[in-house]
Amino acid sequence: MIRRPLTFWLGCTLLAGFLTVAAFAPQLSPHDPRQSAGLPLSSPNWEHPLGTNDIGQDILSQMLHGARTSIVVAGAITAISTLLSWTVGLLAGFVRQLESPLIGLTDFLLALPDLPLILLVLTLIGPSQFNLVMVLALLSWPSFARIVRSVVIGARSSLYVEASRSIGATSRHVMFRHLLPATLDVLPTKLVLTVRYAVFAEATLAFLGLGASETVSWGSMLNIAFGDSLLFSRSVWPWLVLPPTLAIAALILATVWVGIGLTGHRTQQES
Repeated sequence: MIRRPLTFWLGCTLLAGFLTVAAFAPQLSPHDPRQSAGLPLSSPNWEHPLGTNDIGQDILSQMLHGARTSIVVAGAITAISTLLSWTVGLLAGFVRQLESPLIGLTDFLLALPDLPLILLVLTLIGPSQFNLVMVLALLSWPSFARIVRSVVIGARSSLYVEASRSIGATSRHVMFRHLLPATLDVLPTKLVLTVRYAVFAEATLAFLGLGASETVSWGSMLNIAFGDSLLFSRSVWPWLVLPPTLAIAALILATVWVGIGLTGHRTQQES
């Protein structure tokens, strides 16, 4: 029996907590996160446990809805990116005629600097949740596409694939019954790393003012807070800055712990 580190289970617990909060954010929120619910810049009290921001919006409600935004965006980016990685990787590794153009496209995207390109594209097409998801998803698949391709190349010459071909198996059968399962060992790592990337990227872009204006997110909360040039000269900064910052750090740290646990598990299996 393989024993996973304590941090893996702690990470799973944190992720489960974030998922629960995201799923039930409207029911858990004491106030509408977009409406003024009290006096501006109120300190934490019974009605507003995390205080209010400069226009009286309840910070606790914004934190809960921010968790939903982060989870939804990260989930969408991860799903699209993973689908692209496996589609391109499988085709490039199995269909020799497609290998050169697909790997050329992959190398081209890997050579581009991510952040400047993301900023440029979002500035040109406009910030929205859909645009943010599509841009981040379309730029986060190439590295794992190359990994999937390498696994497919190794598996396509294996004895069980040759045996399947010898009895008349179609290319589709070989791809989906033999080659695709051979790549699934790296899937958990891909999911965890993409979630971490998506959470950090969404928060960074929202902080820079390129997030979706129609949604509440932890990054947009920090963007509003840091819009005050005198922020750290006032006593209000702890409940304006610390909650979203700690939430982003905790979610990213949880994915790191889970990723380390999964990677260690696979290493032990291989040894």
